[in-house]
Amino acid sequence: MDELKVLVIDDEQAIRDTCSRVLRKLGFSPLPASSGKMAVRLVGEHDVGLAILDIKMPGMDGIETLTELKKLRPDTRVIIITAHGTIENAIQAMRCGASDYLLKPFSIVQLEESIRRAFGAILKRADLAEMDAEFCGLVGKSPVMLGLRRMIELVSSSDVTALIMGETGTGKELVARAIHQLSDRADEPFVPIDCSAIGEHIVESELFGHKKGSFTDAHADRVGLLQAAGRGTVFLDEITNIPVHIQAKLLRALQEKEIRPIGAVQSVPLKARVLAASNADIVGAIKTGQFREDLFYRLHVVPIHVPSLASRKEDIPLLVEHFLVKHRGSGELTRTFEDAAVRALSSQEWPGNVRQLESFVRMVMTVVRSQKITEETVVRLLDEMGRLGRPGEERAMSLEEAEKQAILRALSSVGGDKRKAAQILGIALSTLYRKMNKLGIEE
Repeated sequence: MDELKVLVIDDEQAIRDTCSRVLRKLGFSPLPASSGKMAVRLVGEHDVGLAILDIKMPGMDGIETLTELKKLRPDTRVIIITAHGTIENAIQAMRCGASDYLLKPFSIVQLEESIRRAFGAILKRADLAEMDAEFCGLVGKSPVMLGLRRMIELVSSSDVTALIMGETGTGKELVARAIHQLSDRADEPFVPIDCSAIGEHIVESELFGHKKGSFTDAHADRVGLLQAAGRGTVFLDEITNIPVHIQAKLLRALQEKEIRPIGAVQSVPLKARVLAASNADIVGAIKTGQFREDLFYRLHVVPIHVPSLASRKEDIPLLVEHFLVKHRGSGELTRTFEDAAVRALSSQEWPGNVRQLESFVRMVMTVVRSQKITEETVVRLLDEMGRLGRPGEERAMSLEEAEKQAILRALSSVGGDKRKAAQILGIALSTLYRKMNKLGIEE
């Protein structure tokens, strides 16, 4: 196989030489370029798989060069080099398509690790093999999860506002918590706010607070959640549920870095960092007037996309193992899924993503008491829960089948807690046990 060509773009000779030596050591063929213009010419002449690019260069700077490289070769991976004082430039580069970044001054080891991340498959993914499966509560070693980790690390080193987007159940709050934990605000409060759970008539008071007597039920001063977070992090989940007129007030608070409680004359400083998330079609909400475009761009400084489980099925075995450990009771025997059972789980689409997979594993741990969980058991339970049928497919089922499916769904929704499942089903706990025994649902 021919040596893979890697562009090294930096106006400093020492940086070009250092990167070239490391690349040759790893089996690559370096193509040094002292300017962005020269790099664009070289990428037009050679099949380049990776570029190492300095952000700050005379003439055509790193961002312009990155944009041109991506036009010519969209699949080329780019590692950008930036200084600690220009972290916003690094964020901009990531938005423009860079896959990784190095902060000056960087070590040879850091450079090698970054190259391995970019060419993981070719270099046998040495760094991924050694990487912990869990990162701030996020589990996975797939390329998309590695990219998410790097974005979290980058965003956590700055106070820039970020909008976290992803399907339901992908772990958007975990991403926000990870950013908080890795930031210099880690010792301060993390305040998650489910905007879909706050009534429209109280959302302004909840977020901004109010003064006594400012409205009928304002019997005392109230500090809003944005102020109560102090120097911590406020996470606005499902932000598209905030009424449009409150969105305007939130936009002003983010721009001016100050909050005015309802009925107050003076504003108070907004010291907290604000992260937001949505699983809704925000662009569609903007078009229909349900979400302010100016607030979207204020929050969208850094977009973070949390991958669906369907796009990282190679992580399912790690997730299953993680959930088995997480939900094992005190003194309970170690449970395992046989390899074929894990393959059966990996063949599913999981529209509810990680949350749905976790719920299923908890349900299996509840209804199956054997230490080894077989493929036959997994397929049967998936079938009984309707996961293997075609979308929209309907079939008549007996009352017994319907009752069994209802019990399984109830158990799954509460992580196997039989008392809560009985409450959901509206039956006595003793009745649930009797029905489980009759229907062959293992305790």
